Order: sequence, then structure tokens, then C-alpha cells
Amino acid sequence: MAIRNVRGPPAMTLPLFPPDDNALLEERLRALFRSWIDYRSLSTSRLRTERPLKEESAIVYQEMWHAFAAYCAQRKLDVTTIEAADIQTFLMLRESGRASAKPRVCIKGSDLSPRYAWRLLTLIDRITRFHAEREGVAPNRAATELLQRSEYRYANASHRDPLPEFCTDAQAKRLIAYLTEIRHAESPQGPMSWKEVRDRTAVGLMLGAGLTPGDVRAMTLEGIAIEGGRRAGLPWKLALPGNGNAPARETPVAEWAGRRLAVWLSVRENHHIKGELVFPSTLGGKTWSHTGCYESCKTVLEGAGLGNDSGGVFKLRHTFALRQLAKGRTEAEVARWLGLLDLSSMARYRRVMPRPIDVA
Repeated sequence: MAIRNVRGPPAMTLPLFPPDDNALLEERLRALFRSWIDYRSLSTSRLRTERPLKEESAIVYQEMWHAFAAYCAQRKLDVTTIEAADIQTFLMLRESGRASAKPRVCIKGSDLSPRYAWRLLTLIDRITRFHAEREGVAPNRAATELLQRSEYRYANASHRDPLPEFCTDAQAKRLIAYLTEIRHAESPQGPMSWKEVRDRTAVGLMLGAGLTPGDVRAMTLEGIAIEGGRRAGLPWKLALPGNGNAPARETPVAEWAGRRLAVWLSVRENHHIKGELVFPSTLGGKTWSHTGCYESCKTVLEGAGLGNDSGGVFKLRHTFALRQLAKGRTEAEVARWLGLLDLSSMARYRRVMPRPIDVA
């Protein structure tokens, strides 16, 4: 399941009053977040507020909560003593850039997005309610009160959803050229290591098949379809397992990405890599960790000259979706390939479709 990536130690009960040690308080607040994530991961509810979180959401929420936890620890605040004014101060610090660990999402220039504020308030509200129910105490209503204010209450309206980040035509072509590069022994950098080939192939499938980092880490060899494609011997379709939040699905693979995957499978075989995972972290077949996968893919983007662009690795998945829609695929088809259960999630792509989309 995707949310396993942010799990940690067993639940830790927060004290009614914060300890003197700021680092200890911050760790306890982080542990509360991990307990909430674990609680959600085991949920069988269909309610959006209770079901397991998608990997992308869990990562963003973790980043938001960690920044808030550091702020609370500096001021000796815990989930029972935080007040609305404290949360507003945190938001102002984020906007001014004086708070540590600025968010990666929903920020344009120096302005704090209303949607980011709404997401943070909602996160605080849900975690404080979770803590109150677990400890049998009255919930802290500071975030609840702020959510009733008009500037936050309507911040999550659909017309305010941030537009998806995606690669321009030039960016995509540059990245594809970098991903499909072949280095020989006589090249200045020498031949690629098996991990370099793995990393570039993984990024290639994010752009050429719409995979998430979680998909990359969970994909198995039996899910690669080679027979029946237009090009003999080239992978053309992937079968991906469900992750507890999205259903099992199949997705097509761009021809260039299929060629890159074929190269990786040959390298994988030549190095006698064990196990059934397509992209393990070791020759012995160990699962690629979330952090290891993220850092490796980030390095690939930096090597292609895209390291400073916004959107991260998920912009590759958005580019895949837009490419398919531009080709005339229906929203239902693309949503199925992406593993999206809610078709309304495709609305944000319609808002950028008038822009030229051309990905090789």
C-alpha cells in the first residue's frame, strides 16, 4: 500500500503538557501523524475522509505536518493547547518564508495559496480529532473554527484547484533524449551502471506510462506484456497491482519507453538480479524504498536539466495524461490507466488542454 512509505514507530501518546525538550515534542507530534496514517491505511471505509491516502497525498501531508510540528515544538505547543491565533501565525510565517521547510505545493511566488491553507487546516483538524478520540478527550477546535471563515471555507472550490504541472514539448523531448541515451565504455563517463539504467527506465515509465513512484516500486515482471504488441519483443502494456487505494489496472507504454524497458530487462537478466520486482534496490531483489526511489528519480531529472522545475516526478504522470487526452483518448480511459476512481479528478486536465501538448 502506498501509505506504507510514511509509516514509523508504534503510536505514542502525547502528554497534556509539552515536555521541555523541543526535539522530543516534535518527534511525538510526528509520531502522532504516523499513527494517523497507519489508522487510515487499515480503514475499509469508503468515506473520503477515512479511507487510505494516496501516496502523493500522504507525502504532501507529511511535509505539511512536519513543518507544523517543528513550529509547535519551538513554541511548546501540543495538539491540546494550540489555538487559532497560533495556526494563523504559522500560516503568516509560511507566507513570509520565515518558517522552515517551505511547502512544495500550491505556492506561487511569495503568496500562500488559499488551497494550501485549507489543506493544512483540514489536516490539523483531522489529526486533532483522531488524537482526541484515541485519548478520550475533547477535540481541539482551533482549526475547525478557522475553517468556518470565508477565506478558508471556500478555498477548496473546484475552480481553485491548482493546475497540474506538466512538461513542455521541449522539456519532454530533452528528457526523452536523456533517458534513452546509451553510453559505451569509450564514452567520457564510461558505461552506465545497472542502477543508472534502472533509474532512467523508472523515470521513463513515469513519463511514458503514467506510473507513480509507488507503481514503479511495486511493479512485478509478470505485469509486463510483450506478446501482442505492434513491435515484436517490445513491452507495450503494464499490469499494475492495486495499492489499497487504487484498483489494479493496466496502462499502455509509449514505444520509446518500451524500448528503454526492454534494455533494462536485458541488463537485469545479465546481472542475475533476483526476485520478481522489476525495479529492486539491490541485486538480491530487495524492495526499493520510497526515499531511495525518490532521490534516484530526482537525480535523473537533474541530469536532464529539469531538476529546478516545479512539479517534481508527478509532473511526468500529468504529462502522460495530457498526451493521451490530446490524442483523443476519453477521460474514462485515461482515468482507468492512471488508476483514478473518481472521474471528477480529470477536470483539472481540461483546464490546460487548450495549451499545445506534444510529447514524443
